Amino acid sequence: MRHVRTFFQQIDRELWWALALSIFAWMPLLAPGYFFQAHDAPHTVFFLHAFDKTLRDGYLIPRWAADFALGYGYPLFIFYAPLAYYAAEAFHLLGAGLTAAVKLTYIAGFILSTVSMYFLGRRLFGRSAGLLASVLYTYVPYHLVDVYVRCDLAESFAYIFLPLTLLAMLDVVERGGRRAVALAGLVYAGLLLTHNGTALIFTPLLAGCVLLLLFRQGVTEGWGCAGRSAGLALAAGLLGIGVSGFFLLPALLERGYIVQEQWVQGSFGYDKHFVFAGQLLSSFWGYGYAGEGLADEMPFQLGLFPLFLSIAALTLRWHLPRWRADRNFFLAATGVVVLFMLPLSAPLWKAVPLAALVQFPWRLLILTAVTLSLLGATLAADGDDVQYEISPAMVLAVAVAAGSFAYTLPQYTPYSARAESDAAVVEFELVYPPDRTGMTAWTKEQPMTSPLVPQYLAGEPPTKAHILEGQGSVETRYLGGATVEVLVRAETPATLELYTYYFPGWQATVDGNPVAIWPTEPYGLIALQVPAGEHVVRLRFGDTPVRLAGKAVSLISLLAVGMLLWPVRQRMAGMGAGND
Repeated sequence: MRHVRTFFQQIDRELWWALALSIFAWMPLLAPGYFFQAHDAPHTVFFLHAFDKTLRDGYLIPRWAADFALGYGYPLFIFYAPLAYYAAEAFHLLGAGLTAAVKLTYIAGFILSTVSMYFLGRRLFGRSAGLLASVLYTYVPYHLVDVYVRCDLAESFAYIFLPLTLLAMLDVVERGGRRAVALAGLVYAGLLLTHNGTALIFTPLLAGCVLLLLFRQGVTEGWGCAGRSAGLALAAGLLGIGVSGFFLLPALLERGYIVQEQWVQGSFGYDKHFVFAGQLLSSFWGYGYAGEGLADEMPFQLGLFPLFLSIAALTLRWHLPRWRADRNFFLAATGVVVLFMLPLSAPLWKAVPLAALVQFPWRLLILTAVTLSLLGATLAADGDDVQYEISPAMVLAVAVAAGSFAYTLPQYTPYSARAESDAAVVEFELVYPPDRTGMTAWTKEQPMTSPLVPQYLAGEPPTKAHILEGQGSVETRYLGGATVEVLVRAETPATLELYTYYFPGWQATVDGNPVAIWPTEPYGLIALQVPAGEHVVRLRFGDTPVRLAGKAVSLISLLAVGMLLWPVRQRMAGMGAGND
């Protein structure tokens, strides 16, 4: 207890202020119910339902979502970063319901992102600036949009890792050392495993920041030192990619197995979601969806407080040479990010094919949340020189929290047990299947319904197989997150069709013996041959060479992290003992 008390006594009072002020951002999540009218609110719950279902089926790395695609299943977590759902699953395993677990994950995201930005701001500009940066970051409008309007669990969880990754790379360049490289690799892996789109757009900003640090080091300490730091930064980045290899490698190399065009075209096409300058400066707040052109019912504002404090910092702190390079970098980065959200940047988006995966140019607002929070915080960059009982930074932080409170009010809806059931995703997809129901490369026709839909809607266990050719009957014995087991009584040799999408990794057995499977038309469902008689057919989702390679890369990278974090003296002592 004494050590715990000492730990809390050593925490900066500015961090306590930041944590106390963050309460008003996440306090609405403590209210009963949820806000199912928010954009992705149903997703957050049925994604977690699918994740939990597959995890309980014996998969430490869930990949298949059994109830998606109108019951045919979909390889959701091969392509959707899983870390936020591991966090939510932890709360669920501790006893929280699915909806409550999602809400607790949002709360954890708010608190941890406040802490991470505080430490970055403090490292760059001092404790007072750390307080101001963390409160700005907590209440920046797009952060609140991500939770209370869009309800995007994964993207909101990524706010934790943006400041941490910058801070970790700062340590790598300025302090060096094995430990710094290992920690930076782990933090970057955290970002890569949290949200694909955010990692994609943040990496260029991270690279720009590292280049600035290397240039500064080259000028002050010599280019040889900067070269060594560049090597360490690159190693940290590669280590992060390696740790997340179990997800990244399949996500990149197995994209061709799904119809990915349906997620980057139509209403998901980036060309329909550019933002106009007036929208970035507007104080409009709404809970609707983004439309084409100016037909938007959701806010895209940069934020009154981040803009005002950034302008004040540029005006009142221009004479402080110590912070000039950092201030200019965050100003330039903000300008570049804003440019890429405007329609005039369309040719640049077209020139980079991977940009389509971002889907929405306004998603870059998460980057301005970082740059404007740090830029505005430079207003308090010299605030540690004078001791105040209540500092100007504290007053400004209170003003930011109080002035942003109106944006923390969600559209509450009652708790729904139906939203936590197998039927939730099916009901969602039935609204407009072409925009919501995923297809694989073997699906020749967009499913608009399936034989399983009436059973899902009635709350009955779905019948996952039937005799396609031949005579006989089928009885379902077990349905898991990525396992199907049926008892087939075949009067004649029969072809069994399972109401499950064919996809690499599925393995079928008849009475324990492996059998070949193939896709049927037009939906690409799994079929296999069963001899006459009574047989147990089992279908289970397994690994492919790519997935195995990804796991191997992650394991090797984690071992490398362990070696880097293991104290050198202890390792040498162990080696000496072994030699004795």
